[in-house]
Amino acid sequence: MAQHTDTLIRFLLPKAQCRGAIIRGRGIVADAQEVHGLAPEPALLFGQSLLASMLLLSISKGGVRQILQLDSTDALMPVQRILAESRSGAVRGYIQWQEEQQAQSASQDAHLSHTSQWMGEDLLISTVRDLGFGQPYISTIEHQSQYLADHLVHYLHQSVQVRADMVLEGDMALMIEAMPGCDDAAWFQAVECLASISNEQLAQQTPEEILTSFDALECQVVGRDDYRYQCGCTMERMEQTLRSMNPESLKEMSDNERDITLSCQYCQSHYTFSLDSL
Repeated sequence: MAQHTDTLIRFLLPKAQCRGAIIRGRGIVADAQEVHGLAPEPALLFGQSLLASMLLLSISKGGVRQILQLDSTDALMPVQRILAESRSGAVRGYIQWQEEQQAQSASQDAHLSHTSQWMGEDLLISTVRDLGFGQPYISTIEHQSQYLADHLVHYLHQSVQVRADMVLEGDMALMIEAMPGCDDAAWFQAVECLASISNEQLAQQTPEEILTSFDALECQVVGRDDYRYQCGCTMERMEQTLRSMNPESLKEMSDNERDITLSCQYCQSHYTFSLDSL
């Protein structure tokens, strides 16, 4: 698989005391679709979850890893779980299907796009923010909405207790966040600029072009971070996992040839080990 690189841009809005991040994740969405063999519509939802985890990482104040997990509360929905994990320069994830429900949904509507159409309106949103020291911060809330961006804005308000707004449209992801000193009037200005961006702009323009919508707030680009869809699994890590297990469990996992095969749910890579070598 050819790995594509997408660039996340971090920016400040000095006149509104806000900051934000924006990325067009065309390569990430395409690579995730190829790795997991997804049709375009669920691939877009999965891709937007990956991009959202990157936005959350960009505001984590020094965090080194951000995990976003979405769980459906409806056992009949086609997608039961989406997990996205971001770290510096890389993002990966997996999606859990119910095959019968997937086929039924595809036959009923070939253009499902809302989060609610794949996972239902009631979701459990869980996050892990790893700052690289101490214990990671883990949070879970439940929220009802048709749209992924609404779920995440509610999470930021309730769990992180920050004022934020987010747009997820196609492969474009954009978020703004109020910083200390941002009053109601300043926040309204930032949200007004965000709302002025049309769907056509989000679909067609580059991130740099879209950021001109914030010119009245003296938008300043403060950093760029390149990301790829990339998994960190290796033969050595898989072997280390197996060696931590007891011999009885290893024997149960082996086949008639006394081999054990592990598959990575993030990148679909397969690793085979001889039971005798373990």
